[in-house]
Amino acid sequence: MYVSHLSLRNFRNYRELELPLQPGTTLFYGPNAAGKTTLLEALYYLATTRSPRTSADRELINWDTTADLGIAPFTRMVTNVMRRAANAKDEKLLIELVVQRKQDAGGNMMPMTQKTIRINKTARRALDLVGQLRVVLFTPLDIELLTGPPADRRRWLDVMLSQLDGRYVRALAEYNKALLQRNALLRSWRDQRHSRSRSFSLDEARRQLQFWDKQLTSNGAYIIAERQQAMQQIAELGAPIHLDIAGVPQMLKISYVGTIEAKDAKDAKDERGGLQQSFAACLERGLREELDRGQTLIGPHRDDVICRLDDVDIGVYGSRGQQRSLTLALKLAEAELMRTRTGDAPVLLLDDILSELDAARRAHLLQFIDRPNQQTLMTAADLADFDPSFLAHISRVRVEHGRVL
Repeated sequence: MYVSHLSLRNFRNYRELELPLQPGTTLFYGPNAAGKTTLLEALYYLATTRSPRTSADRELINWDTTADLGIAPFTRMVTNVMRRAANAKDEKLLIELVVQRKQDAGGNMMPMTQKTIRINKTARRALDLVGQLRVVLFTPLDIELLTGPPADRRRWLDVMLSQLDGRYVRALAEYNKALLQRNALLRSWRDQRHSRSRSFSLDEARRQLQFWDKQLTSNGAYIIAERQQAMQQIAELGAPIHLDIAGVPQMLKISYVGTIEAKDAKDAKDERGGLQQSFAACLERGLREELDRGQTLIGPHRDDVICRLDDVDIGVYGSRGQQRSLTLALKLAEAELMRTRTGDAPVLLLDDILSELDAARRAHLLQFIDRPNQQTLMTAADLADFDPSFLAHISRVRVEHGRVL
């Protein structure tokens, strides 16, 4: 899989950009704040409908863009993708995504935005877009994958699996919708009980929650089972990669720490059924406490991942070097998992990471990306961190002040 062209209009500091891209490795270099990371951000957004830098889509629109002829400010991203289809033949995809500010009746800008998505010129939903272009993004901040809060690790799992499995995307969307509705009911009952505005019945609460509980447990069981399987595969793929990077034989163990446990199952379907039953039983036992606190206390939205080397939690007790090595191994294992499951390598997006790596880790990373059928798009402030032999056979592109030279 590779991106052959990227077109941007009014995207951050790019007013107009038409950028052809080649298979293999391309290095974008130039001064800080020139727009190098923005190129990777645009591709990540086209793959996942999310920005790795902000949760407010309106920030993607160039600040100098104004409403014109009644049309609200917008940004437009277009990319051409070549990928391997199920029949082992290459197929072309044209992905277009527009983010536009909303206006009120008086023409005043509102903080909200709306997305328009087209795949091969056909309007599609965001759920249909995820997975069409698969990417793995690696930045210096990714060390927080080990040291940051559990939400960071859950987000990593969800982005990775959503690109691999359309059912996972839908299950996650339905789960979050049910969780939102269930929590609203729990808060409502908690507030009513505290104000004594109405009598309370535990059986009434069970009846009103029944529909949302079913949505929560069925979709939640699928999410948990897929996450557990992915973490097992990441551990298997990541162990030899970590050995090469660190140079020290250490046993890598990745544990999915769930709030729900199920008995051992014979197959995946049986496992999901057991998880769903356990989930429902846990919700039943914890209902009174959830009513007191006004929130759902168990489920995949509360789960975590712990990475250990020789039984040491590296996120808590590891040195900075150990954390950096393991983070790199996890990201490369993620790319290998996508290649293994789909038969097609994802596009690697590497944002100024060589400056964070020592010579050994840098050499291993460059060796990993220099593989057949692997497109890698990298950024760097200058070329000093790269070996001349590596620079000789890659594409180099200078970026300055929102212009690609």
